[in-house]
Amino acid sequence: MAESQRVEMSILAGESQKLMLRINELEEIITELKKENTEQANIISEQAKLIEELKAKLARYENPHTPSSAQRYKKKSESKKSKRRGAPNGHRGATRPTPEPDRVVEVTADQCGRCGSTNLEDCGVEKNIIEEIPPPPKIEVIQFNRHKYKCQNCEHEFTAKNEKCPQKGRFGVNLLVYLIMLKFSLRGVLRRIKDFAFHLNSFNITPKGIQDAILRVGEACKTAYFANIEKVRTAEWNYMDETGMRVLGKNNWLWTFRTPDDDVVVVIRPSRGQDVLREIFGGEINCAGVVDGWRAYSIIPVLQRCWAHLVREVDAFIEKPGGKELSEAIHAKFKALKEFLGKDPPASMEERKQQKEMWDREMADLAEQFGKFKELKKPVTYIRNGLGNWYTCLLYPGMEPTNNLSEQVIREHVLMRKIIGTFRSENGAEYYQYIASVFATWRLQGKDVYDELKKLLTNELCLR
Repeated sequence: MAESQRVEMSILAGESQKLMLRINELEEIITELKKENTEQANIISEQAKLIEELKAKLARYENPHTPSSAQRYKKKSESKKSKRRGAPNGHRGATRPTPEPDRVVEVTADQCGRCGSTNLEDCGVEKNIIEEIPPPPKIEVIQFNRHKYKCQNCEHEFTAKNEKCPQKGRFGVNLLVYLIMLKFSLRGVLRRIKDFAFHLNSFNITPKGIQDAILRVGEACKTAYFANIEKVRTAEWNYMDETGMRVLGKNNWLWTFRTPDDDVVVVIRPSRGQDVLREIFGGEINCAGVVDGWRAYSIIPVLQRCWAHLVREVDAFIEKPGGKELSEAIHAKFKALKEFLGKDPPASMEERKQQKEMWDREMADLAEQFGKFKELKKPVTYIRNGLGNWYTCLLYPGMEPTNNLSEQVIREHVLMRKIIGTFRSENGAEYYQYIASVFATWRLQGKDVYDELKKLLTNELCLR
């Protein structure tokens, strides 16, 4: 009996020892797993932080407030079907028409190109019409002897004027126009303009000299610029927008104002607030405005909120619960609005007023309907903030329901911002406003920018 107990105790001791070893092994495994879990948690935390940073970077280029032209990373089309290259069937083509020749050159031969014989018979004419430009002109230095006079009747003393001779400075009108066109039409940087003028025209000028010429032209554009401000103040409505612009490395804002007659005013100020609007409109604001949702525009008494911004806002939430239905409803309303505005003949003002009242109610009902979706709070709030202002264009025949016309104007300055980075002086930013405003006005009104600038400089620099 005692022997069997000893055997059992021995067996139990062995089993106990094995269990203790197994427990120690499991504890080591648990320790290793805890260590791995901690490492994995740290990795996940770092990845989550990186994802948020990447989302923030991506949001700079893809968000409801970014126009489609600025969206660098576009969603791939779901359609993978390859398309035939070239124009679609039935396209009439866009070949440039052959112009009428300004002069005719007879190309003849006196001898055979193979044997040298002069016994030739004229067998017809093969016509080749080409377009050519004259060789680059070299700089012409002109001395104007401006005579001084004294009137014998009233004793008025004056100096004679000539339309080709600026009263100040050494650069003629054509040269000033040439430099400004290189700067503003080709968006050239000063050192490249310097090289271009030297190699093409044998004209030696420093970047500082070019900058001085730009400032002189900017000064000449002031009269036309302030005339445009008056047109903005008296316009029935204006298309307005703003974008960031740096001056001396500091954040500023470039504002654009565009009238229905395509008069443009460009303003660069350190503020994005209502003080800029009060300055441009001269205190009391009596016009309507087509704008995005920026709160500074709330001081304008009559607003038309931009439908393009609204569509982008709701489309950004299309994957959220209820987002697809909201997007489809907004797209349908926008389509109906455009169809109503495009009616031929146009609707009467009474019809327009009735339609606006009905659609205003429907838009309020839409916001109420989708307000129950928590994840759609942002787009629904955006809709609610604009209630009463989504259909203002119905009351102003000719007014656009989007702010695209203003974004067209501002696009040029966004490109210039990418090229120059920042204005190196406050004077440069100031005079840029004047030149950019008159250039945009002439282009939008279909005028010849070269001729208009030449006329302006002749009047302001030579004859005034």
